[in-house]
Amino acid sequence: MTNQKDVPRAPGAVQAQPGLETWPFAAIVQASDTPTLLTDPRLPDNPIVFANDAFLRLTGYGRDEVLGRNCRFLGGPGTDREVRSRVRTAVEEVRPLSARLLNYRRDGSAFWNQLHISPIFDEVGMLAYFVAYQHDVTGQVEAEQALRQARRDLEERLAERERLILEVHDRVRNNLQTVIALLNLEAGRADPSLRQQFNLITQRVRVLVGIHEQLKSFGQWAAIDFGRHLRETCAGLEDLFADTVTATVEAEPLLCDIQAAVPLGLIANELIAACFRQVTGSGAVGRCRVRVQLSHRQETGVVELAVGVTGAGEASRPVGDLPGPSAIVDVLTEQIGAELAFDPNAGTRVRLTIPARCFTLSPSSPSGSTDPQVRPGPSGPDYSAVR
Repeated sequence: MTNQKDVPRAPGAVQAQPGLETWPFAAIVQASDTPTLLTDPRLPDNPIVFANDAFLRLTGYGRDEVLGRNCRFLGGPGTDREVRSRVRTAVEEVRPLSARLLNYRRDGSAFWNQLHISPIFDEVGMLAYFVAYQHDVTGQVEAEQALRQARRDLEERLAERERLILEVHDRVRNNLQTVIALLNLEAGRADPSLRQQFNLITQRVRVLVGIHEQLKSFGQWAAIDFGRHLRETCAGLEDLFADTVTATVEAEPLLCDIQAAVPLGLIANELIAACFRQVTGSGAVGRCRVRVQLSHRQETGVVELAVGVTGAGEASRPVGDLPGPSAIVDVLTEQIGAELAFDPNAGTRVRLTIPARCFTLSPSSPSGSTDPQVRPGPSGPDYSAVR
């Protein structure tokens, strides 16, 4: 803290207060509970020429220790130099200023001072004084600092939690890759009649791998771009069926909550795979394609996944019968609160109606985007669908 004897005093400043006491403004300020000073810029170093009792109570100084000194004596080692410079510049430019700075009392204790400075002009427009009001805002500043620290602590904890979650997802993805490798090994050893079944099981595991791949690539854990997931699923099935059947995906930019992504991804895989088997079993290979549509029905507040078979170059038309839903589809459809319906009169043969709560509409993320703005969900991932 600045030593009081090192601060210059303006000659005659101590005697200035008695003359000011006859000024009506001074009488009003003296009775105020707001700590207030008057400084005289016409004297060297702009010294204090009036200090009310509220100021003396705030700072712990006596009146004779204050008068004749520049206000800088309230500063100390923790006072922000940039703020002090702003105060000095405002005085030099004769303009009002509000600033918050750390000041020190006579006993060395610190307090946060919300300072308001304004110039006062005489009747002919000449600068006569500066008036400075002080407000002790220590409680407010400490509360703000505590809130900022709490936010930093929370952000650190959330970041650590997210790192752990992403690590879990990464390990799960690696384990699933190991399962795929084992399934491929067994498929190579199995009877040719069983290989297709092994391949279908492997494809289901790949659905889960794809979800975890997205979570890792986004650096998030709450949601995935479901349109992208559908395209990856179709690409995997095209490889599985040796490119004898092709698929098209028309998907709005929808982010699927991770709790719904796993069961919904498995449902979509089963429905699309059924269409692939339908085409290959009907002898229409080369003339038909699988069509997958994902759309948000704003009028009903649901998301619709439609899967069916269309004739190449023609309007949608039925090609044989789709097999009924498998047990896994029934269980997972019920789990996410969706409804499955068959539409034999339209080219789109199966419609899955999904509650909109499973998705986040992301207009800023075009369909197929690999970096959507993920909105964190209320809870972590749920693997109960994977049995």
